[in-house]
Amino acid sequence: MRLEQLIDTFNARFARENALNISALRYDGRQVQGRYGNLTFSSHLKPIRLYANPNQIVGHDTNPLVFKVSRSLEREEYPPNETMTDIVCLDRLGRTVHILNYLNLEHIEGYIFLHVHKQHVLVVKKDHGAYFEGIIRCCGLPVNRVVITLTLNPVYESQQSLLLKRLKTYRDRGYATAIQFDDQADSEYVERFREHYLHELTPDFIRFPVGFFVPPFGLHDDSQGDAKLLKDIRHANVRVLIEQIHHLHEVEYLRKIQPDYVQGVWYDDQAFLSL
Repeated sequence: MRLEQLIDTFNARFARENALNISALRYDGRQVQGRYGNLTFSSHLKPIRLYANPNQIVGHDTNPLVFKVSRSLEREEYPPNETMTDIVCLDRLGRTVHILNYLNLEHIEGYIFLHVHKQHVLVVKKDHGAYFEGIIRCCGLPVNRVVITLTLNPVYESQQSLLLKRLKTYRDRGYATAIQFDDQADSEYVERFREHYLHELTPDFIRFPVGFFVPPFGLHDDSQGDAKLLKDIRHANVRVLIEQIHHLHEVEYLRKIQPDYVQGVWYDDQAFLSL
């Protein structure tokens, strides 16, 4: 289907399922935008690059949701005080916006990394991925090129086992999966994940912010501990993605780590400068 036909199809579906009296999706000629209540949002697609050859783009990552409504709501991940029903609808609508914008790229290459909200995973009790699989197939993409990303940190540690069990149901449906550790995940937390969940879940990707490995200037370099962690991850046949790379000293430190994939404005700027 053409992009406009997909938008019409999905608008009818969202209106029917969520009793919406406005079109949830619209296309301004450049990007697909989503609308829910007083929120309007779109996509920020970031290239994922092969570390061994950063000119090779292997996929694109998407921000959870980028809101562009009121001046007071800049870059809220989700609007405050919304119900769980709203979060599920927003999560599905947001991923639909991202995948439509991905289709609108000049060259579609590799994977699209889509984030699933933790509250969505907890609220929906079964058949995870079934709803979105219909959207993906309408778009003509194979499910195994869609990487469902779950962000983990100690805030949700008491619910982590259930979250990971439900993430696995996405993989059982044929999706690729990724675990993303954010800035709140310290080495002790990641070690507990490695010990209790890594070999049980075996996601396709594990994503680290570059700051997890690169020490601030003047602090101890624990590259030996990093090497042990990375060896275990690779032994489980999981690929490593290092992201948020902004500076040359971070790029230079990555030589010790040798990740599989990288993402960050430093690489994007170099690609731009080399044109």
